[in-house]
Amino acid sequence: MNIMVNRQTLQIIISGYITEIVCGQIPVECKDSFTKHLLQNRIEDEIPEWLLRRNPNHVSPDHIKRVWYFDNRVMQRIMQGCGRDWKSYRNINDFCHLTGFGSGKEGIGLFEIGVSIDKKPVVEFVPFEPPPETGDRLKKMEDIELTWLEPEPLPSPDKGYIVVSAGSWEKGIIRFSTEIREGFDEVRLELLVSDLTDIGVGEDHFVSGLRYAGEMLEGEIVKQGDKDMYQVSWYSPQKTRWLEMCETDPSDLTL
Repeated sequence: MNIMVNRQTLQIIISGYITEIVCGQIPVECKDSFTKHLLQNRIEDEIPEWLLRRNPNHVSPDHIKRVWYFDNRVMQRIMQGCGRDWKSYRNINDFCHLTGFGSGKEGIGLFEIGVSIDKKPVVEFVPFEPPPETGDRLKKMEDIELTWLEPEPLPSPDKGYIVVSAGSWEKGIIRFSTEIREGFDEVRLELLVSDLTDIGVGEDHFVSGLRYAGEMLEGEIVKQGDKDMYQVSWYSPQKTRWLEMCETDPSDLTL
């Protein structure tokens, strides 16, 4: 006897800031060469005079980004000079390479989640208090269960290496789809969240994925805007904090 099961297509669409984070290690010599290049080729017109007087070794964050993210010729020369290949910043990912949605440091909320069944809208979760007249059509993001993953730990580099963190964010949309046999139940929806502050990123509510009814959903990027790049930073064991790539201290680099 064949029993017909009414299958429906559940789509969950997140619209917000798609974030990509990479964290890896580079040799100390590469860090030294990179910093030397920055100081020798900085554009002083980008730096206020008062800042140069206060910190003669300051380099514009935009200049650091231009070199690290976009000047492959210079980066190849620097990395090959100390025996390491360079393809792109994404390859410096010894410790993690994450894609998800950024929320900043104000909790969950820099995005919206739309839910539909068979392409018919069901509900939308928003990062603000929905007006009363919207009824059940809009709900607060806080109504979704958060499942906290283990935070990314502070990396431990190999001897003679330092840890570097970089990445990008852009406005975009990711679509998640699955089949269900009954209506949407918000209790079954989970946001997988982790704290990335230990790897040099200002994200303590980073959404790395979704689960529905215990099933991990695969996401598909359907729209992307122009990228903005995170400031490149490195971790100083001596100062026990993340620093800009133009900052250096001989005691930090004798590992």
